[in-house]
Amino acid sequence: MVRHVGMPLALTTAHPEPTFKQPFAVRRGRRGPGNEAAITAPGRSLRLLLAAAFLSSVDRMLIAPLLLPIAEDLGTTVAAVATTATVYFIGYGCTQVLWAFVADRIGRVNALRLALALGGLATLASAAAPTIEVLMVLRALAGAAFSAAVPTALTYVGDSVESRDRHGPLADIMTATALGMAAATLGAAALADLMNWRLPFAVGGVLVLGLVVALRRLPEPERTGPRLPIGASVRRVVTSRWAVAVIVLVAVEGALFLGALPFLPTLLQAGGMSTALSGVVTAAYGAFIVVFAVLVKRQARRRSPAFLIGVGGASATAAFAALVVDQGAAGVFAACALLAAAWAFAHSTMQKWITEVVPAARAVAVSLFASGLFLGSALGTALGSGAVAGGHYQAFAWGFALATAPFAVVVTAARRAYRDDDLTPPKQPR
Repeated sequence: MVRHVGMPLALTTAHPEPTFKQPFAVRRGRRGPGNEAAITAPGRSLRLLLAAAFLSSVDRMLIAPLLLPIAEDLGTTVAAVATTATVYFIGYGCTQVLWAFVADRIGRVNALRLALALGGLATLASAAAPTIEVLMVLRALAGAAFSAAVPTALTYVGDSVESRDRHGPLADIMTATALGMAAATLGAAALADLMNWRLPFAVGGVLVLGLVVALRRLPEPERTGPRLPIGASVRRVVTSRWAVAVIVLVAVEGALFLGALPFLPTLLQAGGMSTALSGVVTAAYGAFIVVFAVLVKRQARRRSPAFLIGVGGASATAAFAALVVDQGAAGVFAACALLAAAWAFAHSTMQKWITEVVPAARAVAVSLFASGLFLGSALGTALGSGAVAGGHYQAFAWGFALATAPFAVVVTAARRAYRDDDLTPPKQPR
């Protein structure tokens, strides 16, 4: 076991020796029988990217334990407050390519800092929202801004790490987002019980603005290989059958794997559980992602991508089956654990897949991938809100279960059909 210096223990694991390009700094350990060299320090760059992924994930999940408190304070319905999550995901999904354009003009790091600054201000302003309508607008703006964080981190890794070694850093980013979800669920619930629902937004906004200052130390990644204009990059992606397939599949994954998450605390609160305790139960999702991410790292070199995705799809199906049986604490806890397994096994493999299909247009491909994920999430949340608001919790669970089972089969078959040699290298410019 090798610990990443300066990182939480939950983000540490053993890696086979990766091949890093600049700007990641690597120190190599001694080789010995059965002991390959490993990363002992991923460098400041990766830690800053993990912080950006963590805080963007915190912002995305802040609303989940606050649906009932906000509805009571602003004199509106849970369904109306759930709409703030839907518009957040829409904003998040619709601006991915826009940020790719911005990054192409001003650089990826500058684009990331600008996005986080705008997102931090929108979240800070959310703490003072006087009406549900104002809150919806501010959350949509926050989603549009924070949408740059994770795609930038993924693209940065794609530019800095050889393809065969990306699963480890990508799993670290996934772990950071999971910790952010857990921190948001626990922290927002606790702060809301301590004072009111506005405090979590204020704290989150301040932390993000602090990170904007720290990101001055993040170097711009060195780009190798031919660089396409943004218009040509978009054309390259939309004319690649595998790129389009992965983007469509991740949109469905977003609807199923993420669309239900904002409602899990509400299921518990509807049964009489306190806001804080519902946050503790549903924080299991983030905690289990950390656990499963370590397992995925160990399995990634020994198991095929199709196998990993298959495990994820089966886990998601089992998660909603658990909710069909019980919408109380036991069922929700089991669903959180199984959805965490689904996300760790399937989504990290999907992330690696999209970084490979169109290397010359990786930034645009990753942006459209993220757009698909969160537009799908918005659709899933919108479809689930009616059933939850009406108290039809078992119908909610059945709907997701019946949709997830065939999706698991299709996405596993698609990854099995894909071969790395399906990729046609881009022609070198004359």
